[in-house]
Amino acid sequence: MVLAQINVSGKILDESGAGLPGATVLVKGTTTGSFVTGYGAQSKRDITGAVTTVATNDLLSMPATTFAQQLQGRAAGVNIVNDATPGGEATVRIRGFERCICGFIYGSRAANGVVIITTKRGKVGKPTISFNTYYGTQQADNAPEVLNAKELGQYLYLADLYAGKTPSHGQYTYGANGQVSIPDYVFPSAGKNGDPGTNPELYSLKPGNIYAITRSADTDWWKETTQTANIKNYQISAAGGTENGRYALSAGYSTKKYIGYERFSLRANTEFKALNSKLTIGENLSVTFDNRKGGFGNSDEQNAVSGAYKHHPLLPVYDIAGSRGANLGNNFNPYAVLKRAEDNRTYRLRVFGNAYASYDFSDNLQFKTSLGIDGNTSRGRFLGRPQPEYVEGNFINSTTARSDYQYQWVWSNVLSYNKTFNEVHNVDVYVGTEAITELASSSKQEDSVCFQYTRNLELLGSWRCYYSFQLRDYSLFSQFGKFNYSYADKYLIQVIVRNDASSRFLSASRNAIFPAFSLGWRLSEEDFIKSALPFVSDMKLRYGWGKTGNQAIGDYNAYTTYRSNIFNAGYPIDGSTSNPTLGFDAQRFGNPNAKWETTTSNNIGLDVLMFGDKIPITFTAGDAGAPSSNVGQITNKAGLPLSSYYGFNVEGIFQNQQEADAHATYGTYNAPDVNNDGEITDADRTVIGNPHPDFTYGVNAALYDAWQQSNPTAPKAQWVAANPGATAPIMDANDQNQKHPVDLYTSYHFAI
Repeated sequence: MVLAQINVSGKILDESGAGLPGATVLVKGTTTGSFVTGYGAQSKRDITGAVTTVATNDLLSMPATTFAQQLQGRAAGVNIVNDATPGGEATVRIRGFERCICGFIYGSRAANGVVIITTKRGKVGKPTISFNTYYGTQQADNAPEVLNAKELGQYLYLADLYAGKTPSHGQYTYGANGQVSIPDYVFPSAGKNGDPGTNPELYSLKPGNIYAITRSADTDWWKETTQTANIKNYQISAAGGTENGRYALSAGYSTKKYIGYERFSLRANTEFKALNSKLTIGENLSVTFDNRKGGFGNSDEQNAVSGAYKHHPLLPVYDIAGSRGANLGNNFNPYAVLKRAEDNRTYRLRVFGNAYASYDFSDNLQFKTSLGIDGNTSRGRFLGRPQPEYVEGNFINSTTARSDYQYQWVWSNVLSYNKTFNEVHNVDVYVGTEAITELASSSKQEDSVCFQYTRNLELLGSWRCYYSFQLRDYSLFSQFGKFNYSYADKYLIQVIVRNDASSRFLSASRNAIFPAFSLGWRLSEEDFIKSALPFVSDMKLRYGWGKTGNQAIGDYNAYTTYRSNIFNAGYPIDGSTSNPTLGFDAQRFGNPNAKWETTTSNNIGLDVLMFGDKIPITFTAGDAGAPSSNVGQITNKAGLPLSSYYGFNVEGIFQNQQEADAHATYGTYNAPDVNNDGEITDADRTVIGNPHPDFTYGVNAALYDAWQQSNPTAPKAQWVAANPGATAPIMDANDQNQKHPVDLYTSYHFAI
């Protein structure tokens, strides 16, 4: 096989000669190309770190309301986790990219990886107008398998029976051989007068008792709290331009019906030239407005999603009086949680973009300045309604208004020089400064009207008003430089230095210098590789070392802060015992000696392209350590991942009394005695797993589907004498050991 190849080198420039951020030149049908990263252009085949590009067309094929959702499955090592709220934010986790030397030019800002987003630009030519839309549906997949009312009663019966108790329950009644009888009425509270079982119309509640009597049901709370949402998206855009100016404008609207989410967006991207095309000015600006319904959080105790798992199937959605069904204990009605949040609204306006200007002093020397802003303002309206079915619930009406404002501006100035000497020596030099300032404020006002929520609104009281306000700011100033050198496109050197000064540290520790370098050897340019491996189109051996920092601490970490507190800091100055004067106590103790946490990493890798760049293969090995941190010295190596699961590494289940003698009862877990003390205690627990996938991958197709699935041990797999092969232990109301995690759980995560 003979491959005809030519070498193409150079910089990606716009008409003004300035580098185009994110611009890519690809050889058709291959993965060869170049793009801009780290304030300057660099050939993709010359980069000595982990870089992944995602094309705009690939993102547009994904029906999603956020950019982060569109990235799922598009870049190796990038995992996207979305919360359950309408239009909620996504968490982007980048694994392995902390060792990408090319990102070290961003200093401490690259501590968690770098994502560079490039928007669509206008092209020289006739104006074009385009419109695209899609319609779809969205629903919760893989509904949890839960017990119905009768099955739950049977398992509660077995739990008492195997514990040596007489099976009994406040609601269920048991007949011969454990037959379960479902009651006609459920009594969540004893605070009642009359017997609704005899005549439901004669019952009444005792004064001060808020519980209602419910008719028994077999409720699937997951179905009651979820529904299918209709997704609609519309976008119109116009683009065009001449040699002296170009533009790209777009407007969009997206909505998710039934779950309450709307989004409006506007975007403008224009660029103009002057002074014989030496001066280029432009801007890239986007404005988005979100309208979100609801107001429950995933981590909140009253999360409707987790409530759908836990709420008792005996309870109905509504009781016989038409009120939302109560509970059998300290729990809440998940359907009621959603209904009470229907009038809650959160409005957010975001302005994001930058304006820039560049000037070409010569063919090799350019200067560019850019001022960017990211401004967010949001207002929330939340109505607190009484929760009569919840024992510890709120029993007064309240309103909460919240306003948040946050903006960040970034001013970057870069001077770049590029030149090739004698056709074999290529040099790129970049020097620059960057200033970042962030300011945020938050205010919250809560009003409550005090009345007991009974049918007659008894005990009407006065209003209470609470007001709180927070303000914070932060700034970072940096100087940086980058030097790239290549000889005959065979030997590669990159050196990076950045100095960051953060306001989060006091002046003595404010500055930190982060150096990095990388070396590359293109083996495919050597004659011995060309003759031995003719199917290899590109092979590069690389090594990199770098140091970066972490400033993810509080904006005022160095200072001790105080708060007014009548309970901890009140003192009766007049000597009385009932008239304390409001004082202050320490809310948080500052650390004026805090320093930058630094991390060094090094890696060696081999990048191979075969068969005309059709098949890429990458090998990378390295480590990362933290020799200077605020809490000591650590080194990260292969071992136990963060958030590992800790429990019993069980060897099965005792199937009979003989196996269980001197250990536990039959039907329970057979856990090893790790410390050999003759007892099975918490000290015998070990690491049994972790939440991180061993392997992630993405498959892109014309049809899109995405889901994540977790298969916990099914409740119907419990051990009984007739089911000796069960994977779950015996139901035993007295066995506290079964509450510990064990390694018999399997989980799956799959995304397309």
